[in-house]
Amino acid sequence: MPPDATDGNALHRALGPGHVIFFGVGSILGAGIYTLIGKVAGEAGNLTWLAFLIASFTAFLTAFSYAELSAAFPRSGGEYVYAQKAFGQRAGTGVGLLIALNGVISAATVSLGFAGYFTELVDLPLLPVALGIIGFLLLVNIRGIQASSTVNIVLTVVEILGLVAVGVVAFPHVGSVDLLALPDGKVNGLFFAAALSFFAYMGFEDIVKLAEETRSPERNIPRALFMSNGIVLVVYVTLAMLVVSAMPWQQLADEPAPLAAIVGGRWGRVGLVVVGVAALFSTSNTLLTNLMGSSRVLAFMGRELGPLRWLGRLSPQRTPVAALVLIALIAAAFALIGDIAIVARIATASIFLTFMLVNLSAIVLRIRQPDLVRPYRIPMQIGRVPVIPVLAILFTLLLMGFTIAALVTGPTVVAP
Repeated sequence: MPPDATDGNALHRALGPGHVIFFGVGSILGAGIYTLIGKVAGEAGNLTWLAFLIASFTAFLTAFSYAELSAAFPRSGGEYVYAQKAFGQRAGTGVGLLIALNGVISAATVSLGFAGYFTELVDLPLLPVALGIIGFLLLVNIRGIQASSTVNIVLTVVEILGLVAVGVVAFPHVGSVDLLALPDGKVNGLFFAAALSFFAYMGFEDIVKLAEETRSPERNIPRALFMSNGIVLVVYVTLAMLVVSAMPWQQLADEPAPLAAIVGGRWGRVGLVVVGVAALFSTSNTLLTNLMGSSRVLAFMGRELGPLRWLGRLSPQRTPVAALVLIALIAAAFALIGDIAIVARIATASIFLTFMLVNLSAIVLRIRQPDLVRPYRIPMQIGRVPVIPVLAILFTLLLMGFTIAALVTGPTVVAP
């Protein structure tokens, strides 16, 4: 059972369905889309929208496993709990540490992305800005889940407004290009682009880590998983169609800030500032959710594992301060490396591995514990095996293969 509200180590159930959906949308609509879409266009050309659709479909398939498992085990430990139930304590601990590390690496990547945009607007050194935003959002998280959720909603609204500005500028160009044309006839480029664009979908899995801070998590967490994924699917695919219509994909690939370039071409310096500020809010939001989600996993593990018990201690505001501080310090250390491309690719590869383990957990638990109470149940199955997690594993393996190829051969550069 989830920890009781009277438990001294229990997190505070302060979030309703709206908060969790906003958290999910804000987590996904993060730093990646503002700079990643140009690199994706360089691989997929006018089919950039299809690359995002393939990545979104892969994420959506895995959301079914997250929905079933989070409803059956509404714990802040998320993937750690699922792997532990399916494969045992050692596997659970390994997955929990993998998730926390992934959040740390992503936070470091995004802090550098934030600093890159900030230093374009204000003449300051890169690394102090990156470290400063980590420190600031650490303090926001320490204030408590309600403060973090409020900031998340504000940041999400602003980053959506930035994307709306891009849409307004690009819309008159719809119909000017063939949206079904494959660049140079290379199908491989489409799948390299889909694997690359998956970085822009990282974050929806953090929703399950709010299970102990959400009212009626058995119902609201699955709902938030599907709604946030559906909203982002529509936004990304529509935006990709608009962007390649407004600017040739070859030019998009060479732009360090493609969305700002599109708006700046129409609105001048004002447009550049508008999208630049939205990008700052977007990167801040991604960093906020990285810190929040990873800290919940470590805190949950600390409550169950003796050597890590200190990570499970909560402040008077019911936040895992020790876990937050540890994650922020490690993220700051990674940020000092300064190479966004390498850490972003590693983060993408590790999340693919995590998704495969989550889908395997759903399958194994269906076989081993068929009578487990599942408030949400994945539809369609053959015997005891649910079909959707199997499809999710196949699609994830496909994109992971292209990601590994990118790490080895370097056909693309990731710079969120």
